[in-house]
Amino acid sequence: MPKYGMPGVAVDKRQARLVGAVAVGVIVAVVAALVLQRQLRTDDGMHVALHTEQVGDGILSGTPVRVDGVQVGTVTAVDPAERGTQRISLRLDRSQLHGIDDSLRVDYAPANLFGISEIELRRGPGGAALREDSVIDLTGAHSEAIFDATMGSMLRSVSQTGDSLLTPQMATVISQVSRDMKAFTPLAQAIVQAAQIVTDNQRMPPSQLAAALGPAFYGAGNFAGANEVMVDMLRNIPRLQADRESFDAGVRMHTDTLLPGIADLGNALGGGLSGTTDMLGPVLTLLAQMVPRPQQSGAGLTELLRRLRAAMPDTPNGPVLNAQIDVSGMPVLAPLFGGAR
Repeated sequence: MPKYGMPGVAVDKRQARLVGAVAVGVIVAVVAALVLQRQLRTDDGMHVALHTEQVGDGILSGTPVRVDGVQVGTVTAVDPAERGTQRISLRLDRSQLHGIDDSLRVDYAPANLFGISEIELRRGPGGAALREDSVIDLTGAHSEAIFDATMGSMLRSVSQTGDSLLTPQMATVISQVSRDMKAFTPLAQAIVQAAQIVTDNQRMPPSQLAAALGPAFYGAGNFAGANEVMVDMLRNIPRLQADRESFDAGVRMHTDTLLPGIADLGNALGGGLSGTTDMLGPVLTLLAQMVPRPQQSGAGLTELLRRLRAAMPDTPNGPVLNAQIDVSGMPVLAPLFGGAR
């Protein structure tokens, strides 16, 4: 069997050469088509670079770039630049960049719950359209256009906040607040007790109570009207209308002379009588000791006055002592009274 032959197949040399030539032609045609397609295909991608001072955690080559939640490109490289800055190279789809220009804003945001980061492009106030190989400066005064919301940034912010809040001073403040709140416990208990009493003793529905309280507003209206009438009467006092200067002089006399004089008098009395008032305490103490049983002393004084009133009844000539003198045993004095008793 020839070298180009196969067992069970009747192939001669001419047919083998023909099949080989056809196979080589097919391969050449496929390769040529691929090369031609690659050369003729138009690349719709646009390369843009972001010059920043910070790069979010997890931003590296292959990180997706989104606009309004739709992926419009990827990060092709993250390279260091001058003065400690970074250069983020992006490949973007031109057809998806609606409203994105060189005034864009950048968010480093987590793409999912696992904290994988992505770049979110946001529309700016307006600027020039993006072009191929554009470099957008986001350093210095333009660094505010970058917002880092990655998981690492949030964890660092939480740790810094905890370090600044969870301090001994914070614990002291919380303890002080708790003690102050305990001081309001009796008030809260009283409010709750009052509400409980109202609830337990309420026998009328709220609608009936509202209907019963409705007439009170008529009285409130009359009261307000009376106040307005009183204010109007005060404003229309004849003296205020005709002799306003004399009224003002009287008011000034009270406010500028009388009341300050009373205050000065009180100060003088307080300084001059301070020693005398200090003596009142011991004197009152002695008086209290002289009357150890006020009720018994009061009853005795009342009985004494009653007896004095009975002994000296009222007469047309005034009170006269009701008394009898027995001088029968004294002959010397008997003639002075006519021998009578």
